[in-house]
Parts: sequence; structure tokens; C-alpha cells
Amino acid sequence: MTDEISEAEARLALKVIADREQEVIAQIGIPAWYWCGLAAGWVALGVASDLGNAWVISGATLVFGAVHAAVAQRVLSGRRRSSSLTIRADVVDRHLPIVLFACIVALGVITVALGFLADADGARHASTMASIAPAVAIVCGGPGLVAFLARRSARRG
Repeated sequence: MTDEISEAEARLALKVIADREQEVIAQIGIPAWYWCGLAAGWVALGVASDLGNAWVISGATLVFGAVHAAVAQRVLSGRRRSSSLTIRADVVDRHLPIVLFACIVALGVITVALGFLADADGARHASTMASIAPAVAIVCGGPGLVAFLARRSARRG
């Protein structure tokens, strides 16, 4: 007894597999709450800096850093956009965490530069003002960057 399949059935089966693979690749990403939390923490650090109390600034920085370190190691891989699916590491672009970390560092440098510029201009809340533009960039640009890297993974795979 042979279970031969026709060429049309084989093509259909391969198409179904390719479609399912694209569905999995579409799940590559970072949870939306991460972007909102990172942006809120960024602005909170700016506000804490404007308060001028060294203890408040130090405490806020340590809390932000510790929370981000704990969360980032779990979500920056791009493998857990939702709790319903964890993607294999070989499907996700291995450069994703490195690119995201580099962007966060770059935004930190931009925040400091904007803060110095605002302070030199005499702004009362220079740090808060300086933190808003990077926070907007995080919320608006972060998901787009991850989507771009996911598409790159799809082309590579």
C-alpha cells in the first residue's frame, strides 16, 4: 500500500508550511508594555534629575537600571512578544538584542546632549524636557525597528 501524493498536493503542503513559518516570524517582537515602560522610566529619570536631590536621582537611577536589567534579559531577545508563543532562537535575528542595546545607549547620549543644551538655554526643567524626545522615539520607533529586524530574519531564513 503506497501513499503517494500528487505534485499539486506537495506544492500545497509546502505552501502551508511556508505560510505557517511566516506567521511565526510575524510573532518576533518585543511586548508593547516594554516600550511604554521604558519611555515612562526615561521621563521619570528626567523628572528625578530635575528635583536636584542626589539621593532621589541615585535611587531612581538604580531602580530604573535594576528593573530594566531584569526585564531586558527576558524580552530583548525578541522571542517572547506574547505569552502564547516562544520562538526558537535560530528563527530570530541574533543581532536584535545588540541593535536594541546600541539604540538605548545612543538615546542616552542624545538625552544628555539635549539636557545640556536645554540647561545652557536656561530651561527650568532641562532634564525632563530632554527626556521627552527620546521617550517618544522609544514608543514610536522601537516597534518599527524590531519589525524591520524581523523582516530581515524572514529574508535570511
